[in-house]
Order: sequence, then C-alpha cells, then structure tokens
Amino acid sequence: MTKPPSTVTAAHFLLLLNALVWLVFGIIVAAGLHPSMPESDVFRWTMAVLALLTTSVLLGLWVFLRRRSGIAYYLTIGLLVVLSILTVTDEFGLPDLMVLIIIAAPLVLLIKDRAWYLRRNPGNPEEEPAS
Repeated sequence: MTKPPSTVTAAHFLLLLNALVWLVFGIIVAAGLHPSMPESDVFRWTMAVLALLTTSVLLGLWVFLRRRSGIAYYLTIGLLVVLSILTVTDEFGLPDLMVLIIIAAPLVLLIKDRAWYLRRNPGNPEEEPAS
C-alpha cells in the first residue's frame, strides 16, 4: 500500500477528534451536566444514546477509511454533511462554531483526497494506480 498523504493522516486524526467530541458530549448529557438540556429523562437519554452511537459510527468509519474502503468514504462524507447541517440548525453559538470547524475540516480533506481513498490516479480517475 502506498504511504498516505499528510492530509489523509490529518483527516483521520480529525475524525478521531470528532468521535472524542461526541463521546464527551454523550457523557455530559447522560450525567445530566449539560446546562441547556431539558429536564426530561427520555430526551436526555435519547440525546446521550445518539451521541454515543455517533461516536461508534465515526470510529467504525475511521477503521474502514484507513483500509481505503470506498463505501466508508461515501458514508463518512454523508455523515459529516448531516452532522454539519444539524450543528447549524440549532441555536448557533461559539461552541457550535468550534464543533462545526471540527466537523467541516475532515470533510474538506476527505473531498480533497478523494482519489487516494477511491484508489484512483489523480490524472486519470478511471484507472487503478500501479502497484
């Protein structure tokens, strides 16, 4: 396997950072420490479980992206787009901006390195790279 570009390594690191953000958010919500969460236990636990599921999905996609899976590439792009949209549809503040940057940065890097993930030569997208 060819050595990945530094931007691929950065994207993988940022995906792990995303997973960490969602894990911490899920723990904070589950513990009832988030200041703007409603008092409803059902809502709180739903948000916590969704955050922890997001963590799990991001970690799974990270594993498959490291193996250069085309399906994982497209699923990761889709998940990051959805997370970006959900981040800006809520009351938007400074913490949301920081999370949006953490979500958008790997999205941009993934799109930039599309040929590497899909095992295509940058000059000719229809051919496999020579081994």
